[in-house]
Formats: sequence, structure tokens, C-alpha cells
Amino acid sequence: MRYLCVLVATLAGASAQTTAAAPAAPPDAVAAPKPTPVPTPVPTPEPTPEPTPAPIVPARGQCEALQTLFEKTRGASWQNNTGWMTTHVSCCKWHGITCDAEGFITKIELPFNKLAGVLPDDIGGLARLENLQLDHNSISGTLPRAWDSLAALEYVFLGGTFISGTIPPEYGSLKRMVNWDLGVTSISGTLPESVIGKGGLHYVNVALTQVSGTIPHKFFKNPLDYVNFGRTSLSGTISDAIGKLDQLDHFYMEHTAVSGTLPDSIKGARRLYDLDLEGARLSGTLPPELGEMTRLDYVHFGKCVGISGTIPQTIAGLTRVDYIDLESTKVSGTIPPEMGYLHGIDFLYMEETQISGTIPPQMGKLEQLDILYLDDTKISGTIPREIKELELDSLHVGRSELSGTLPPELAKLDALDYINFGRTKMTGTLPPELKKLKNLDYLYLDGSLISGTLPEEWNDLEELDILCLNATKISGTLPPKYYKMRRLDFMYIEENALSGTIPPQYGKLEAIDFLSFDNTRLSGTIPPEMGKLDRLKDLDLDFTRISGTIPPELGDCDNFYELDLDSTFLSGTIPDSFAKFDNLFDLEMDHTQISGTLPKVFDKMARLSLLYVHDTPISGTLPHGIGKWDNVEELNFKNTPISGTLPSGFTTLDHLEHFDVSSTRISGVLPRAMGNMNDLKKFMASSSSVSGFLPSELGHIGKLEWLSASYTPISGTLPKKLEQAGDLEHINLHSMQLSGTLPPEWGRLKHLEKLSLYGNKISGSLPIGLLERMRDLKSCELTKATTDALEWNTNHFYCAADVHETFASYPAACVPLQYQICAADYWIAQLAGAAVGTLLVLGLLVFCAKKARDNYIRKRSKLLNEVTSTSATVLSDLSDRKAGAPVVIVDGKSMGLAKATDSSDPRHCDE
Repeated sequence: MRYLCVLVATLAGASAQTTAAAPAAPPDAVAAPKPTPVPTPVPTPEPTPEPTPAPIVPARGQCEALQTLFEKTRGASWQNNTGWMTTHVSCCKWHGITCDAEGFITKIELPFNKLAGVLPDDIGGLARLENLQLDHNSISGTLPRAWDSLAALEYVFLGGTFISGTIPPEYGSLKRMVNWDLGVTSISGTLPESVIGKGGLHYVNVALTQVSGTIPHKFFKNPLDYVNFGRTSLSGTISDAIGKLDQLDHFYMEHTAVSGTLPDSIKGARRLYDLDLEGARLSGTLPPELGEMTRLDYVHFGKCVGISGTIPQTIAGLTRVDYIDLESTKVSGTIPPEMGYLHGIDFLYMEETQISGTIPPQMGKLEQLDILYLDDTKISGTIPREIKELELDSLHVGRSELSGTLPPELAKLDALDYINFGRTKMTGTLPPELKKLKNLDYLYLDGSLISGTLPEEWNDLEELDILCLNATKISGTLPPKYYKMRRLDFMYIEENALSGTIPPQYGKLEAIDFLSFDNTRLSGTIPPEMGKLDRLKDLDLDFTRISGTIPPELGDCDNFYELDLDSTFLSGTIPDSFAKFDNLFDLEMDHTQISGTLPKVFDKMARLSLLYVHDTPISGTLPHGIGKWDNVEELNFKNTPISGTLPSGFTTLDHLEHFDVSSTRISGVLPRAMGNMNDLKKFMASSSSVSGFLPSELGHIGKLEWLSASYTPISGTLPKKLEQAGDLEHINLHSMQLSGTLPPEWGRLKHLEKLSLYGNKISGSLPIGLLERMRDLKSCELTKATTDALEWNTNHFYCAADVHETFASYPAACVPLQYQICAADYWIAQLAGAAVGTLLVLGLLVFCAKKARDNYIRKRSKLLNEVTSTSATVLSDLSDRKAGAPVVIVDGKSMGLAKATDSSDPRHCDE
């Protein structure tokens, strides 16, 4: 403007000078032309600089609070601490700090910044703080109660920290709070109603915390748009007021104790995008109103075991849904054909439900469907051919009632990488066309009725990672060309009619980790080429016809984790190359003809957990380094010629659960230190040469279930302290040299099922009530009548006076026990008493009868003698008697004939 004024004045002055100097023109004269004025140059104005704003001066006390935060959270180690604690830089310009025009701090934003320490109370003095963002740091301690004075606070982000304690109820004074993020912390206690029920919250996240208690119903009166209570112990119900949350878009209650039903009013939350209720304790049915929530993208009811009913047909309204999960619910009925309208769905999980019926052909319209899970359902029928229209990545229908054959149309699903038809009623043969599935990674057909042979064409499945054909009707031989499956990691073809030999070419399966052919008809030998499989961890050939010897080359598989060769025809010895098996966990060679001794290399197998060599000709002694097997759980040497004594390190095997040296030549005494073997469950030494006595420390083994030492020369008494082994189920101590009495303390063995003590020298009375307390007792062998030469000693018990009353109250399973001596003695005594009484009565009767008969015979003889001496007189009288007159003889004399009789009847002679 100043320059413009100068220019105007200059132009005006020049014009006046020109007018004054020019002479006046005569009236008739012609005016000469005016000269063109030369323009005066105008200077370019310089730009006016913007005024420099005055620097914001931090209000009093603001920087001091930040300095405390820096010190309490190890600010020197922050990922970014630019400007902090610098005197010439205002604290309002420190990294992550924002101030208003008056110098009051309004924002502290330091997420993911490696803060470590506790939250200072001084933050509570920042009166205008609106946004506090300290999430994903190593902050610990509790929420300061002094923060209840932060009246302007709206947003709190403290998720992903180690903050613990409870939410102070005093925070209810934070009236402007709209955002609470405390997810993935150690916060516990209940949600104070004063804090979350005040009516202004939009965003609440306490997921993956220890928060518990019920959800206040007032909570649903907030204008919520994001709620995440997932994986907490919160309980209560979902309020009907959820239907009024018209801004709610994310609602997560997964794995909580929230119960009740999903209210029908939820249809009012029309903006809801994610609904995750997985694993909650909800019950009831799926409300048909769900179909009206057209914005739903994610619907998760999986593992809500109380959800039942059928899938509502209104589900067709979820045209934007991408994910539906009904896994492990009680949803039943059939798959509604209306699901064919869910054109945007990618993931559909319905496994482990009661869904039945067939797969509707309309499912072929789900062009975006990537994953379909129908495992563990009652789905039946066949696979619809319309399935070829899908773009499936994964198809899971295992453990269902599905039948029919594998449709060749599956080969048209170019993107398919996972097929599971395991444990179904699928029949037919394996389609060679599946070789076209170039992306196929997993193929499960185990437990199905699939038959036929393995298609040689499948060698083109170069991406195949797992091939599982267990328990099928597959037969034929192993195709040698399968070595081309370069990525094959797991090959499980066990429990079928597979025959032939293992192709040597399988030594080229460079990616193979697990190879299992057990329970098949495979024969031949183990190819030495198998030693080239340096990634092989598990080889299962048990229960096959594999024979020959173990190739030494197998020792080159130094990553072996499990080697199962049991129940085969293998022979020879254990190769020294096994010394390379540093990672061997499981070695099973039982029921084979493998012989020789256990090589010293076994001392180095520090990770060994299971060793089975029972029922083999293996001899020698137990490995001296057995005490170094820190991880061993099961050792079985039963029925082998192994000899020697129990190794000194045997009792240091802290994790040993099963130890069996039955029917071996193992000798030595049972060490007292066995009481330190806390995990031991089974100790079996029957028919061995173990001697000494039963240490009372056996009672310290709290997990002991089986104790067997029958047919050994162990002597001594039965340890009373064995009653402390409360888990004992079987005690087999028969045919030994035990003596003493049966401890009444054993009545505390409430889980005992079998007690076998016959063939010892145990005596004394059977404690009253002993067996009564053994409620699980099923077999009780205390004595045994036998002629076996090994039974050279026998227990002798005598019964208590009231044994009949005691046995009357025993469990029914124990009363008729086969070898219960006292019961037998009692009943024998009862029967014997009855028999003796009967015999006495019979004897008396016989005596009386005999006396009566003797008296009768004596009298009869006397009578006959008298008859003989008077025969002449009688005959004389008879000759003179009248016809028909009877004869009466008294004392040998005829007394008279009163009536005629038939003298021909011999009975009259006795009379």
C-alpha cells in the first residue's frame, strides 16, 4: 500500500508539470498528436513474513509429571525418547506428547515403545489429559487411584501390558470417558457398575483378563459400538437392551460364563458386523431374527454346547456373511437349501453337531466357499456332483455317515488342498483322476470302506504332505513310483491287506518324517536304502511279516524318534549303529527273534522313554547306564533270558511308571530307595530271582497300582505301610516265603481289586472287617489247595468268633470267593456240625433198631425152641383136632382150637 500511494502521487505531479509548460494552441490551429508517455517502472512489493507464533509455554506442573513417567518406566531404554528430558526443548514437543494452546498436556501416545515399570500417580495431575495411550508395553503394577481426578480423560489404551489389580470404583468420576481398553492384561476383580454403567461408553475391551463377576445390566445402556469381553470369567446374561444398540458393530463374548439365551431383540443391532459367542454357556435355539441382520459378516456359536434346535431358513438373509461357525453345538436337523443363497460365505464350520440328512445340491452355488467342515455329524447320502462348481480349499466330512464312492468330479476342484473322508461309509476304489489335484496337501481316507489298490498315477501328487489310508480295505502292493512325492511327510497305510515288499525306491522320499505300515501283510526285509531317510522320525512295521535282520544302515537315520519293530519275524542282533539314535524316544522290539545282548550304546540313549524287548531271546544284563535315562517311563524285559542284578541307578528313574522283569533271571534285593520312585505305577518281578524282603518304603509310592513278585524267594513279613499306597489295585505275592500275619491296615486299600497271597507261611486270624473295607475287591486268593510241587508252603488262617457275621456284611463280590479260607472253614464247620448231629441221630436209631431186632430175634428163638420141644404133643393134638379148628399155642402148649384155618399159609407159623 505504501508503494501504491507513492506511485499515484508521482503520476499526478508529472501530469501537472506537463500542462503548465505547454503553450496555448491557437483556436484554428490543428492540435498536434499527443506524445506517448513512457511508463514509470513500478517496484515489486516484498512479501510480508507471517508472524511467528509465540511458543507454547507448558503450564505449571505438566513437565514434572512427564519426568516422573520417564523415570518410572525406564525412559532411557525406550524405543523412541526423542526430546525427552532435554532442557532446551519444551516438553510439549517431546515424542508422543501433545499440548493445547495454553500449555496443558492433552495426549500421551507412547504405544509399542518399550516402557517398563509402573504408572505414576503424577499423571493424575494432568487436568486436561484426554488421550492416554500406553498399550503394548511392559508396564506393571496397578491402576493408580489418583487418576480419578482426570476429569477430561476420554480414551485409555493400556492393553497388552502387565497391569494387575482391579479397576478402582473411583474411576466412575471420569464422566467424559468413552474408551476403555484393558485387554490382554492381568486385571482382575469385577467390573464396577460406577465405571461401566455410567452411560457414555462406546468402546470397552477387557478380553483375556482375569475379570469376573456378572455383567451389570446398566452396561447395555451405553451407546456401545465395540464390546470385547472374550476369554474372561464374566457371567450373567445378554440383556434385551442389546437391541437398542444401533451403533454396535463388534460384540465378542467368546469363552465366558455368559448364559441364558440370545435375545430376539438382537435384530435391533442392525449395524452388527462381528458376533462372537464361541464357547459361552448360552442355551436355546438360533433366533430366526438373525436373518434380519444383513450386515453380519462373522457369526461364531462354536462350542456353545447348550445351543440346539435347527438352522433357521431365514439364514438366507445373511447375504454378506463370510464366516459361520456352529461347531460342537447341539444344532440338529438338516442343512436348509436356503444356505445356497449365502453367496459371500468363505468359511462354514458345522462339525461335531447333530446335523443329519444329505448335503443339499444348492451348496454348489456357494461360489466363494473355501472351507467346509462337516466332520463328526450324521450327514449321510453321497457327495452331490454339484460340488464341482465350488472353489473349495478344504473339504472335511470325516466321521460321518457319508456313503457312496469318491466322485471323479473332485478332480475339478483345482484349489483343493485338504480332503477328509476318514471313518465314513465311503466305498469303491481310489480314483486315479485325483492326480490332477496339484495343490493337494492332505488326503485322509482312514477307517473308510475304500478298497482296491493304490493308483500308480498318484505319484503326480508332488505337493501331497499327508497320505492316510489306515484301516481300509486297500490291498495290492506299494507303488514304487510314490518316491516322486517329494513333499510327502506322513505316510500312514496301516491295518489293511497291503502285501508285497517295501520298495527300495522309498529311500528317496527325502521329506518323509513318519512311515507306518503296521498290521499289514508286508513281507520281505527292511531295505538298506531306508538309511538315506535322514528326516525319518517314526518307522512302524509292527505286526507285519517283515523278516531278516535289522540293516546297520538304519542307524544313519539319526533323527529317529520312534522305531516299532515288534511282532515281526526279524532276527539277528541289535546293530551297534543304533548308537546314533540320540533322540530315540520309543523302541519296541518285543515278540521277535532278535537276540544277542543289549549293546552298550543303550547307555547313551538319554531321551529314551519306552523300551520293549519282552518275549525275545535277548540276553545279557540290564544296561549299566539305565540311571541316566531321565525320561524313561516304561521298561519291559519280561520273558527274556536277561540276568544279573537290578542296576544301582534303577531307583533314580523319577519318571518310570512301568517296570517289568517277570520271568527273567534278574536277581538281587529290592532296594529301600524304591520308595522315592514317585511315578511308579507297575512293578512286576514274578518268576524272577529277586530276593530279600518287601521294603516298607513301597508304601511311599503314592501312584503304585500293581505289585507282583510271585514265585520269587522273597521272604519276611507283609509291610504294614503298604496301606499308604492308596492306588493299589493288584497285589500278586503268592508262592513266596512270606510269613507273619495279614496287616489289618491293608483294609485302607479301597481300590484293591485282586489280592493273591496263597502259597506262603502267613498265619493268624483274618482281621475282622478287612475285606469289608476293600469295596473294589473282585478276587481274593489267601490259600489254595494244590498238589503242585512248587506249593511247598501254605498259609494257615483261623477264623474269628463272629466271622459268619463279618462275612455276611461283605460285598457280594467277595462272599463266594474261590479261595476264602475263613469262609470255607466256617461253612465247613457248620456243615460238619450238622453232619455229626445227623450221624449221632442215625447212630442212635440204628442202635435202637438193632436192640429191638436183637430182642425180637431172642424171643423168636425161644419160641421156636419151645415149639420144637413140644412138637410131639402138638402133632398129637393136631391129629385129634376137628377139621377147621384153629390152634393157639401159649408157652409151647396148645390152648384150644376155636376156628378152622388154612394151614398151608406159612405166615401162620410165625404167629
